[in-house]
Amino acid sequence: MSKPSRGLKFCPVSNDLLYPRENKELRRLEYYCKNCDYVQAAEPRETCVHVTELKHDAKEQTVVLQDVTADPTLPRTQEVTCPQCQHNEAVFFSASSEQGMTLYFNCMLCQHRWRDYV
Repeated sequence: MSKPSRGLKFCPVSNDLLYPRENKELRRLEYYCKNCDYVQAAEPRETCVHVTELKHDAKEQTVVLQDVTADPTLPRTQEVTCPQCQHNEAVFFSASSEQGMTLYFNCMLCQHRWRDYV
């Protein structure tokens, strides 16, 4: 039995790179050319799952705007208490982090920022 071919595939018509995609109708993997109508079904031995995890350094992390309390699109809650001034209204948003989901809060009164790991 020969090893599966995992290299790049090229279109025999235009010699351009073939890209993988799922054929939802036939429920199979296929390769297609973005420049012409060429489509090639993948061999069953070629199918594999590839997972890419992106790691972001501190410079790429989300930058919090200075005045998020003025943003009308962000949700507000009255179910938290500011650890600094004890006010009970805050703007919040969420983001994924290494600890899981993180909720970021910004107090509507004193602008204090804190986070909670969900």
